[in-house]
Amino acid sequence: MSAARSTRKRILDAAAELFQRRGFSGFSYQHIAAQLGVRNAAIHYHFPSKADLGVALLSRYRDSFRWWTEQVERQGLTPAQKVARFLELESRYCLEGKVCPLGVVCVEFENVTQAVQAEAAGLAADLETWLAAVLEEGRRAQDIRLEGASRAVAVAILAQLQGGLQLARLRGSRHFQDVLQQVRDGLGISSAGLLVAAS
Repeated sequence: MSAARSTRKRILDAAAELFQRRGFSGFSYQHIAAQLGVRNAAIHYHFPSKADLGVALLSRYRDSFRWWTEQVERQGLTPAQKVARFLELESRYCLEGKVCPLGVVCVEFENVTQAVQAEAAGLAADLETWLAAVLEEGRRAQDIRLEGASRAVAVAILAQLQGGLQLARLRGSRHFQDVLQQVRDGLGISSAGLLVAAS
């Protein structure tokens, strides 16, 4: 990796950490520069404006999610197991004291540029489309208990996860675990992604 690509990656890594802990308005280039031991000019070289940085961050989240879904598909998991893995992915944010990137943008929606809004909307669509497809796959395979349209259920699950991560910052991670359990119970899957009998 070239020095320029390495610096760009380090900037994005540092920015992502600040983004998910402090929010988009809660950090500046100075925070990144101090953390990395570089000058602000080095950051501006790669990202002329903070909006450019925001778009790059969200684009990277989208790329990471696409990569993750590809890995999940290669593992030959059942639909229920795929959903369980997705819930584990969201759980990591909670364990690390972070919120989902979408949650950051939703809270600060009016304070970010249209380009950042559009990239966030793209990430939301990626998550919704994948989850809805897996839920529908699970309905056909009788691997997931699904009531209602798969896309509507996917939206409801994403909303629960977003809200759960926000509340966890106030009330502790146990509250997020309760949200996860409600999602699992609603779909009839265990934490291991196995179909459980309806009560």
